Amino acid sequence: MQNQEQRLLMPQPDTERTSNSHSVRVALGVILLLALGMLGFFIAYSHLPPPGSANPGTTNDFVTPTPVQTHPVAAMTVNRGVDYSGVHITVTQVQEAGAFSDDRKQGGQYTVRVYVHVENRGQAPVGINYSSQTWLVLPGGSKVASQLVTVAPVILPGSFKDGYFDFPLKTQVSLSSLALRLGSGTMVEFGG
Repeated sequence: MQNQEQRLLMPQPDTERTSNSHSVRVALGVILLLALGMLGFFIAYSHLPPPGSANPGTTNDFVTPTPVQTHPVAAMTVNRGVDYSGVHITVTQVQEAGAFSDDRKQGGQYTVRVYVHVENRGQAPVGINYSSQTWLVLPGGSKVASQLVTVAPVILPGSFKDGYFDFPLKTQVSLSSLALRLGSGTMVEFGG
């Protein structure tokens, strides 16, 4: 009798309640993980640009493919530089062609591509809106605005960026007769 009393007085584990509690925790964990996964997906998706929404005149690809010229006309090495708005800009090379494979905006029969090396030798980041501050100066003084800019608009201290500016032209021109104008008057002449 005493043995039976001890069994009644000793608490018995509730195996059914323990297994239900464990199942509920597992289900809640799975639901929580799914909810966090969906939230992560929506956050990532909301930060992707919509198709075709790249800023006009700029590119921001992580990998730049090697462009191919269609109907190459001329090319010349320049290697001349100027200081402009806190950075040093060197025109390294100039090419003229009927088109370039990475330039989808054809504004003329020909395109002059000006390759540049931009270096921030200062202590603070510098931002330049190249799309609105670069022009190709033609013989006679007329200006052509850039149609494609691949140089990043912000450059950090002690760093450099390489890129190019594309300018549409209606006719062929001698590259040595051209110049790059930055802002209101800073010029880099390509020839002579």
